[in-house]
Amino acid sequence: MQELGYTVETDTTIRGYHGQHNVDIAVKKSGEYGLGFVKNPEGTYDMVGDWWGISGKGEKQIAEKLQQQAESIQKEYAKKMVLEQTAADGFDLVSETEENDGTVRIVVRRWK
Repeated sequence: MQELGYTVETDTTIRGYHGQHNVDIAVKKSGEYGLGFVKNPEGTYDMVGDWWGISGKGEKQIAEKLQQQAESIQKEYAKKMVLEQTAADGFDLVSETEENDGTVRIVVRRWK
């Protein structure tokens, strides 16, 4: 996540409108709203947003900003997982490009 300017912390808190929120994973970016993730009983993660310091902004504007942050984090995570797994399976990265629509094209190869 450092590539996106985020810092990642585990077992920490984020500051929110109603006080501190305990989170399993916190993703923070200087000057932006913090995001936290809490593991639920089903084994998936719920997102917790840091609403601190947003007075005067509409809920729609806040939701859009958090959505953009979540999408960029999810995209970077997915890319890292693909690259790590393909490397573990013996593939080498040939190219990585981002298309005009935002999708990432990764080409790998393995010589036998």
